[in-house]
Amino acid sequence: MVLLNRPPRRAPAPRLSFAPVAFALAVAVILTVALVLTVTLAAAFPARAGELNGPANVVDGNSITIGGVEVRLYGIDAPDGDQTCQRRGATWRCGQDAGWALAERIERHWVQCEARAETPASDLVTAVCYLDGRRIDLNAWMVAQGWALADRAANVYVAEEQAAQQAQRGLWSGTFDPETIRQRRR
Repeated sequence: MVLLNRPPRRAPAPRLSFAPVAFALAVAVILTVALVLTVTLAAAFPARAGELNGPANVVDGNSITIGGVEVRLYGIDAPDGDQTCQRRGATWRCGQDAGWALAERIERHWVQCEARAETPASDLVTAVCYLDGRRIDLNAWMVAQGWALADRAANVYVAEEQAAQQAQRGLWSGTFDPETIRQRRR
């Protein structure tokens, strides 16, 4: 028997799998289609007329801006940022605290506002604003927490104001002249 010196047998070359590449390509195509559909649907169904949506910045206790448009919260009167009240025998910057309370409440939230009236001379819009997909009426929240008063002309949020006053929340934890707050808003 003659043994030939043959080179050792090599294992067959591994087959390349295109499955991971195909999967990544499929995911990329699906994401692209989803993005195109989202943009198309957003353009086809814009926000209703008289509605503002987006992140908001606080101007004062009853005014915010959304996308550069100033929105005054309908049905409430809050003290101006520089307005003071009395609490425990000392002067208290209640207007500043009202603005801070509003800022803390809307922080990191998308705000939706339904316009009630628009002032023709400016970009100021009067609106009811909501958080969490219309679950939280921001205007009512400001009054219920005592940081704003119910606007008697609008005849809304009166029950919230009475509850805040009884519980001595917000402005009601000190003393102030409600008419001064209301008059400064006119």
